[in-house]
Amino acid sequence: MSFSSADLRMKLVLSLVFVTAGPDALAQSKPLTEASVKSSVASDGLMTRERGLIIAREFAKSEGRDLTRYELGTFGRDFGSELTEDGAEWMFVFLCKPIGPPGCQFMVVVDRRTGKAQLIRGE
Repeated sequence: MSFSSADLRMKLVLSLVFVTAGPDALAQSKPLTEASVKSSVASDGLMTRERGLIIAREFAKSEGRDLTRYELGTFGRDFGSELTEDGAEWMFVFLCKPIGPPGCQFMVVVDRRTGKAQLIRGE
């Protein structure tokens, strides 16, 4: 059985979640609107985090996720960045609230050039 790089990335991210999960490792999700985003383009010419998060939330909802049941994980920011190593994608992890059993989380990866989103389910 082979895993895609996105699958391996999710496994690593979720491993970090379980190691760091706790009251201080989570942040309340705050709704963002288009009006709250000053610019959707960062200084590097790619999509800003704010715009990426709007896309991630909308995509998760379109995939049937009830975001009132999830909190946005902060560990990406705690460990330096929610960007992939090459800076091409935003990675947003949504954790069950309160902390649920393994698999009660998911990640949305948003391409900073195209805005294309992918939902990766927790295991």
